[in-house]
Amino acid sequence: MFGALPFKAPVLRTRSRIAVLLLRVVLGVLAASTHFLVPAGAYESAHGGSPSQVLVLYNADWDERHPLLGADQDSRAVAEHYVRMHTDPVSGEKPYMLGLTGKRFLRSLLAGDHLEEESRDNGCGVVYQSPGTGKPVSACEMRDGRVVEVALPKSDIPWDMHSLRLELEPDSKSDQGNVLLIENGVSLRPEKVKVQHQGAWQIRAMDNLFMSGPFTAKAQCADSLGNMHVWSAQYHDIEHAAFSATGPDGIRDDQNYLECVENPIKTFLEDPANARPDGTLLKDHILYFAVCYGLPRTVAAPFGIATGVNDQLRDFGSHIDFGQRLQIMYYDFEQLHRNQVWPLRLDQRARAGQEAFRNYVFRTPLSRPLMGGDINPFAHPNAYRKDSDRADPAPFTRDQRSLRRDRHLFFAMRIDGAEALESMELVDRAVYASRYAGPMMGVMPDVSLGEDTGRTGELGTHSPGRRFWDLGYRHMFQHPQGEARLELFRLAPNTGFLNVGNAFLPGGIAAFVKSDQGWNVTDSRFRAYLRQGVTITAGSARVEPRVTPHIHSHSFWDDATLFSLLLKGLPMGEILLANQVHLNWITSFVGDPLYHLPMEPRRPPALTGLTWGNTVRVESMRDSQQGKGYLVMADLAASASDPRVAQMRLTPAKNEATAVFRFERFSSRPVVFVPWKEARDRDLWRMELMDPFGQRIELEGHLD
Repeated sequence: MFGALPFKAPVLRTRSRIAVLLLRVVLGVLAASTHFLVPAGAYESAHGGSPSQVLVLYNADWDERHPLLGADQDSRAVAEHYVRMHTDPVSGEKPYMLGLTGKRFLRSLLAGDHLEEESRDNGCGVVYQSPGTGKPVSACEMRDGRVVEVALPKSDIPWDMHSLRLELEPDSKSDQGNVLLIENGVSLRPEKVKVQHQGAWQIRAMDNLFMSGPFTAKAQCADSLGNMHVWSAQYHDIEHAAFSATGPDGIRDDQNYLECVENPIKTFLEDPANARPDGTLLKDHILYFAVCYGLPRTVAAPFGIATGVNDQLRDFGSHIDFGQRLQIMYYDFEQLHRNQVWPLRLDQRARAGQEAFRNYVFRTPLSRPLMGGDINPFAHPNAYRKDSDRADPAPFTRDQRSLRRDRHLFFAMRIDGAEALESMELVDRAVYASRYAGPMMGVMPDVSLGEDTGRTGELGTHSPGRRFWDLGYRHMFQHPQGEARLELFRLAPNTGFLNVGNAFLPGGIAAFVKSDQGWNVTDSRFRAYLRQGVTITAGSARVEPRVTPHIHSHSFWDDATLFSLLLKGLPMGEILLANQVHLNWITSFVGDPLYHLPMEPRRPPALTGLTWGNTVRVESMRDSQQGKGYLVMADLAASASDPRVAQMRLTPAKNEATAVFRFERFSSRPVVFVPWKEARDRDLWRMELMDPFGQRIELEGHLD
């Protein structure tokens, strides 16, 4: 795992600051003459991502239904909510939507967190077929004969290097004789076989030209007490190893993914009936995928080949993020792997008698994630680097993408959470923040918001947090360099709002850079951020050694790059793509790809038109932990032209201190559960709603 790299956030040059201020003044004058409820697409199209450039994907086989949504199934409900909140009320421009199905008799392949495959025998992408045999076998555990490396085991007793010996013994079916390479600690073929008495290895024989076919390498060395130690390991000939797209069984290990996900999406994108009015195919128009709640979080990597970034076998895995696989569906993998077979060192616990031999096994280029500027032409050249020059990357537009037909790239983000309502909130907060997020959001006139290490963290001179603070933003927490990053728009308790713990204002961004942060780790900081109402976060699509690759610090984002581009108004999908140094990987990016900071944020209108009768929905239900009770939700009637979110506090109208139920995230549908024992003796209830600018409204009514 890479260590988290320190960074320095760039300080805007004076001339740039003046330009930004002038731009804001001009935009402010223009804004003053317009109505608060501007068209939904006005900001999105101005900053490089329009609603119609998003394809929203959902699970058409999903059968769960939230009791308060009134939809026939939750996955489609989340997708429809995304489309509704991004439909321009003037032009009608909106995202596209596609349901995916994996029905197999009475079950769906899309039902679980992982899209299961029938075949799982191609983890290394290499097969081996000895001469005269009829069927290839997996080469995943075979050592590559091109690299024989000996590293004497660590010992309290020194080794007698003058006794070091290495000999190659051919397979019993061969008529070749043994080949002696090292005798008395001296290489007999110094041009091809190197010996060193100190260092990480003692013998290194490269590019085997000594014998053909499989062979056994035998090494021996005595310790200073005169005890002789002997080791041996079997090696195989590259001449009989080959890249495989299927493994020995002839079935692709990602076949179900292709049939249920990739092929239907390609058909939709390439269908002339779905083309834009000017004839442009959606393949060339769509930039982003919004992957909705209910779809699997992991799928098989291309060809089912396990990938990883280090030399630990347990940190490799063939299950990658669903969205990351979608990104590269048009990449030419044949051009990427070129049928090459490489020796790759993968350390694991050696079998008895093999401890001295390093484990170089057959692998392919796809055993590493796709990386480098040529793989992702939109990556920021200075991401994860300390360079002071923060020049912008290539803009992620359809015209720019068309310049590299062999790099027809998308970006995918999940609209996801513990359940459907939590997933929808990501859209609510993103649309709201794209309109209103700015320095004045979260600022109450009677609440002091000074710099305080308990609330803001240490805002170092060159930290991203300092840059936002200097621009007037007052809600954040800057962690020291390490596992956590800047938590933008973090709303601490006791700041005038309804939360008694940490929450996030709309537009909140946070990630915890650690390998145990994933969807399947329910007590992770990653999941906690979603419960606290973050708008953008990232984590591992799944944490499972030997099944999924081991995520690392360069898998999330570089704060200096992300926040610099955020302040320029770019959409989040483009920003995260600029930070993505690895493709074909395990990172799950969560949130709305169209979210951006507005160049001229506005103040939202008050929460008007809400009454208990038209706003509050109550449903009797049974909670698994609290028993029978009422699920109480306030529907703020948010829309693309009038996005609304609020926190909620529900109390009895009389003796309200005796029972308090809070929803501390900002949502267009805040909801709480009231146990029956708390509700049975109380007649009238008071609901308080507060938006991110401190605007309040109170409603009163009955639960039954």
